[in-house]
Amino acid sequence: MKTILLLASLLVGTLASAQICVIDTQYTLPGLYPSPDSLPCIVKDEPTDITVQFVNFDSTVYNGIKIRIEYLIIDSITNLPCGIRWTTSAQDADTAHRFNNKEKGCIRFYGNTTDAAGQYKLEVYVRAKTNLASTPFPVTASSVGLDAYVRVVNNANDSCPVIDTTTAGRIACTVGISEIASIKQFSFYPNPTNNTATISFTADRANVLTARVVNVYGQEVSRTQLNVVQGTNVEKVDVSNLPPGVYVYTINDGVNMLTNRFVVE
Repeated sequence: MKTILLLASLLVGTLASAQICVIDTQYTLPGLYPSPDSLPCIVKDEPTDITVQFVNFDSTVYNGIKIRIEYLIIDSITNLPCGIRWTTSAQDADTAHRFNNKEKGCIRFYGNTTDAAGQYKLEVYVRAKTNLASTPFPVTASSVGLDAYVRVVNNANDSCPVIDTTTAGRIACTVGISEIASIKQFSFYPNPTNNTATISFTADRANVLTARVVNVYGQEVSRTQLNVVQGTNVEKVDVSNLPPGVYVYTINDGVNMLTNRFVVE
C-alpha cells in the first residue's frame, strides 16, 4: 500500500490554462516521470505549467503480502499554494480521477499563486481497490509517513531550494478535498446520514456547477446542477433513495472536483 500512496501523493503537475494534461506514451515502467525532486519551483505571481507523467502499478507488497492493484482514485491534493489547482488526464465526470492497474496518465497543477516563497507539504487523499478489498478504501499519504512538497520562489532567477523533509513548511489554502478556485469552506453533514444531508460552502463568484453522487464502484447514481451565488451557499441533498453504503459527493466546475466521502445508513 505504501507504493500506492507514494504514486498518488507525488503525482504533481501544473498548467496555465484549464486544459487536461497530455499523456506521454513513451513511459512503460511503473513510476513517475520526472522524479518529484527534479520538478522546477513555482514562481510567485507567474503562471506555472509543470506536468508529471506516470504509469500506475499492477501490484505491490503490503504487510508482506503481494496484492494486485485494480485501480486507484485520487480524491484530493490539499495544502497547495493558494491559486494553484490540479487536474488529471482522467478528470472528466465519468472517470473521476480514476486510474486502472498499469494505466498511463498525467497530472498538472495550474494557476497563479501569491503565496509566500517556501515549501508546502501536500496532503493527499486516495481511494484504492485491490484484490484484497472488494470496495475502495480511503488512505492518506501522511498516515503512513509519505510526504510530498511543492516549492515556491519569489523570482524566476531564484535558486530552487532543497526540500527539507524535517519540517512541514508553510500552510496554504484549505479547501475540503479537491480544490475548486471559487469555493471554500465546503462541508457535508450529517455524516453518516439516512434521509437528507446538507452541503454548505462559500463562493467568490456566481457560477453553475455540476454535483454528482457516485457509489464505491465508480457508478454515477445522481447528477444535479447547482446555481451558485457569490457568498454563502446551502443546498439539500436527498439520499433517501440510496441503499446503505459508502458514496462520494462531488462538485465539478468543468476542470476539477471537490469531493466528500459519506455513508448512508
